[in-house]
Amino acid sequence: MSEQLYAVLTGDIAKSSRFAGNDRKILLDKLKMAFQKTGQILGADAIAFPFDIFRGDSFQGVLIKADKALAATVLIRASMRSAYATTLKNAVDTRIAVGIGTISHLPDTSSGEGDGEAYRNSGPFLDKMTKHARMTSIVTPWPEVNAELNVECAMLDAIIARWTAVQADVAIEYLIGKTQEEMAEKFKISQPAVKKRIASANIYQLELLMDRFDSFFKSENYKPVRL
Repeated sequence: MSEQLYAVLTGDIAKSSRFAGNDRKILLDKLKMAFQKTGQILGADAIAFPFDIFRGDSFQGVLIKADKALAATVLIRASMRSAYATTLKNAVDTRIAVGIGTISHLPDTSSGEGDGEAYRNSGPFLDKMTKHARMTSIVTPWPEVNAELNVECAMLDAIIARWTAVQADVAIEYLIGKTQEEMAEKFKISQPAVKKRIASANIYQLELLMDRFDSFFKSENYKPVRL
């Protein structure tokens, strides 16, 4: 019998120590806005527990739809990069460790108090990511899937690392499903200019990664079975 798969996303803001005082408060406000935007796009039925900030700038959220985990990761990272128009060297970004699996204990009040595969595949891996200069990690109960996702996360990091604020804006609108004409109207630019931004942000390559991620959860072969 197949059991419910969850995704636990645990993360923090990279290089957040450069923000202090009121700037830090603004930073955390922007992070909360990123959570709100992500929740609106994914839909309430995808979220088991809303994202919450703890221990300074660390955060955690739980999705009841594991196949939405990569979309949530990209949306949060894109939202933070779009919030600050800086050089690529100083871009604001988040590290996110995604744990996918079953949950044995889903609390009523705080996502951080839960337990199960998804939790154990998330939080403990966040600290390891810093040592390897990684921004995204996805761990499932299946080693063969993890091996491929490790490569795909490295590719995702390479794509997002090159995003300017305006490219991150385009990525968000594309993920929402906006057409190039709608984006052109919103950003007050021409449709060819939108097309150029999409290409320069490697959005089509990103879409291939996301489609591949989705395919893992459409195959019965990758769903945990308990006898």
